[in-house]
Amino acid sequence: MPGHLRSYPLGQAMLTVINVGDSLWNLGDELALPPEARADYPAIFERRPFPSQCVHIALPGASLLVDASRYTAAPGSGEFPPGYSTPPSLVESLASIGVAPDDITHVVITHPHWDHINGLAVERDGVHMPRFPRARHLLGRADWEQAEMRTALGDPTSLESRTLGIVDTAGLLELVDGERELTAGVRIIAAPGETPGHQMLRVESEGAVAYCLGDLVHSDTEIEHPDWAPTWADGELLAASRHALTEAALVERALLVAAHIAGAGRLVLADGGRVRWVAE
Repeated sequence: MPGHLRSYPLGQAMLTVINVGDSLWNLGDELALPPEARADYPAIFERRPFPSQCVHIALPGASLLVDASRYTAAPGSGEFPPGYSTPPSLVESLASIGVAPDDITHVVITHPHWDHINGLAVERDGVHMPRFPRARHLLGRADWEQAEMRTALGDPTSLESRTLGIVDTAGLLELVDGERELTAGVRIIAAPGETPGHQMLRVESEGAVAYCLGDLVHSDTEIEHPDWAPTWADGELLAASRHALTEAALVERALLVAAHIAGAGRLVLADGGRVRWVAE
């Protein structure tokens, strides 16, 4: 399987992690950190590639997609890694595993940051339309009702208007309050903090469990330090959501997929009771 695709069997389900492209990012400068962090964790202050990952979940009777990203970094820009070869698009990657846009039954939008929604629509002959025309699109209500979102949706040139607005106009958008069961073993769980309506997806099949985390964490360092939050986030809410996930994932030995940590991983207890992310 190509490097931008990684598949993980989960009981009767198959999770395929799709990286639409790596972008250079200095995470340390985006986090509200204690002064000693720079000396103790110098690597997070390096400008290094971060993936943008979507997840396809194949289940009997359902074909789910978590987030819909489109790679936009241009060669020569500050975000484009030197000498980088961009992977296929999300739609091309889905096609390589036998999934067409019309096959998708659910699109779970973890939160409406640009890199999680910019693949929701496609422009044809100057007209924007839903990329996944038969799918229920599920977004946290608290994100939809934010003042900034309402303003963006009123601007026909904004990304939000040309993605979420298009999906809403087509009657495909559903707003989620808290938890929502989508199909047997598949449940949306509220995980606020990154945004007010941020949500994750829990999948269970034949006793095996996986979580699609969105931006609950951006790096494995935030697993070790759940109170290290991005400057734009609600740090208290985010820490509570991370603690809840950690407690459940350790007990369930769950597979975890985050949008910006390559591939998947699991949590383990290390010396001193500190929780660590271990790549799968």
